[in-house]
Amino acid sequence: MKKDLILPPLPPFTAEEELALAARLDAMDGPALAHYVDSAQLALRNAALDPSWRPRVEIGLRYAEAAALREAAAVPAAVEVAVATPAATKAKKAAA
Repeated sequence: MKKDLILPPLPPFTAEEELALAARLDAMDGPALAHYVDSAQLALRNAALDPSWRPRVEIGLRYAEAAALREAAAVPAAVEVAVATPAATKAKKAAA
């Protein structure tokens, strides 16, 4: 027979926990952030999600989306630098 688990409500994030979450999400790469965002969105759509977890998941989703935007903004700049470098090298060789 299956036992019903009675879990106490989950307290909100402390400031330290929230900073640690933000640091972990900032350290993730693009695919990991995309997976985190997808998982958080699925969890929030799940009706079985305990209401005390919902604020934590929403905060994590907000931080992950912001980190993903920063990651996406940084990638084109890195690509431009990588693309510009060989062209500059060719121009220097041609001038010499």
